[in-house]
Amino acid sequence: MQNSNPAVIPWNHRVEEALEAAVEQGDYSVMERLLDVLSNPCAHSIEQAEHCTVPESATPYQTFCGT
Repeated sequence: MQNSNPAVIPWNHRVEEALEAAVEQGDYSVMERLLDVLSNPCAHSIEQAEHCTVPESATPYQTFCGT
C-alpha cells in the first residue's frame, strides 16, 4: 500500500506557507523543504512526518472550481 499511496500531499496551507515565506520574507527554505518532501511522496519517511497531516491550528481552506 505504501508504494501506491503518497504519505505527503501538497496541502493548500503548506503551499501558502511556503509562498508567503518566499514572497514576504525572502525565505526560500520553506519552499525548498516542501519541494524536497514532495520529491518522493511515497517514501513514508520520518522527515515527511510534519507534512503528512493538517495541523489543528490550520484554518479551513476553501477553493472554488470554475472560471
